[in-house]
Amino acid sequence: MARVGKFIVRDADINRVKLELITFFKDNPGTVDSAENISIRLGRSKEEVEEALDQLAENEILYKAHSRPKPIYMYYPAAQILKRIAELAPNMDYSAQLELVNTLLARRKAP
Repeated sequence: MARVGKFIVRDADINRVKLELITFFKDNPGTVDSAENISIRLGRSKEEVEEALDQLAENEILYKAHSRPKPIYMYYPAAQILKRIAELAPNMDYSAQLELVNTLLARRKAP
């Protein structure tokens, strides 16, 4: 068994691509992007990345937002923040909401 955040995952459920994705989102917590763009960043095929992203979303490690023209994925805490912003500021443009989430999750750079 492996622990990913607060989730316990069977070793059989974790493959190399999923581990790379978990590490990617851990190192880049503010990332909100499509499977295609994430696959380019990881140097993997879009199909294998999209399949792994969907499986991680099913286990609530990532969040899949159905947007047009293609879905986007984000680390689950980012999704929770985005949902709360939408509740508190329903008139805020979706792009502005995403920008605010990215700003909130961005790591501070050393001076």
